[in-house]
Amino acid sequence: MAELRRHPRWIGFFFTVFLLGLISLATGEVGKSFFIVMVFVVSGVAASFYFIFPGGSFFAISLANFLAVYACIFIFFVTTNFFMVRPWAVQVGFLLPIAAFQGSAILRRESLRYIVQSRSLRDERHLGRTFVWLVPIGVLGAATFLVPDYIGDPALADGVFLVAMGAIAVVVVFASRDVATFLLDSGLLFEEFFQRAAQLLVPAFAFLTFYSMLVIVFACIYRIADRFTEMPQFMVNAVPETISFSQALYFSVITVSTVGYGDVVPRSDPVRVIVAIQIVLGVLLLLFGFTEIFAYARERLRERQRDVGGR
Repeated sequence: MAELRRHPRWIGFFFTVFLLGLISLATGEVGKSFFIVMVFVVSGVAASFYFIFPGGSFFAISLANFLAVYACIFIFFVTTNFFMVRPWAVQVGFLLPIAAFQGSAILRRESLRYIVQSRSLRDERHLGRTFVWLVPIGVLGAATFLVPDYIGDPALADGVFLVAMGAIAVVVVFASRDVATFLLDSGLLFEEFFQRAAQLLVPAFAFLTFYSMLVIVFACIYRIADRFTEMPQFMVNAVPETISFSQALYFSVITVSTVGYGDVVPRSDPVRVIVAIQIVLGVLLLLFGFTEIFAYARERLRERQRDVGGR
């Protein structure tokens, strides 16, 4: 955890590239050129923020998440309401709010630096102001659902799209301080989450050890039952078939997780009984495991409070 605190900027930078890369690879509807714009240009913008505002605790990861969410929402609206917009307009429209936030942040960097480097959440009385900038953006987004019904010309669609994104950019300029406050609060919550998650690594690892043991033991039982009987004990894709060990592991995992996809099913009554036993043991293990993890977390919290009180 200390290592994470020493290098939050680089973690956030690579986290930004990773998230945007995943989103770009998953969304081919907006063209290959959009992949280049989103990954390289936005990563460069994010990197500039890390150097403009050094020392912001987990601000980088919060910014990465914010950009990823923005990219997902942007792609949704483009593919749903602006499918006739040409690629160059899509790229320009995507960058307008980001460039607006970056430019405003640079101009207001002295006041924003105090926010970014702060170590406390904002007062609850100011939560309304923190999120009020989302209202006009939401209204603009809702209004775009009328676009496909009335605009069929690509050139006109480009213009309407760029005007809408320009209006969003204007809102971002005036709300840059509130956006930075939102990112700060999100970053602090990220840090608190990672700190608590790090404290749960030991009990979580112990739970996963028992969980994997249960999966492996029953996978072996399923495989043995199939190997030493004349008739196949399972149906694979509705066909009687002797399962392999990898298929037995797969069936054991979906059984203990109670998912039950139905592609591998028991064929005989003895195996069905074994499956029922594994399900019961799996549910008991989940209940016991989560109870112990929460108890461990509460104990660690009490120990930390005693240490703080003793000082």
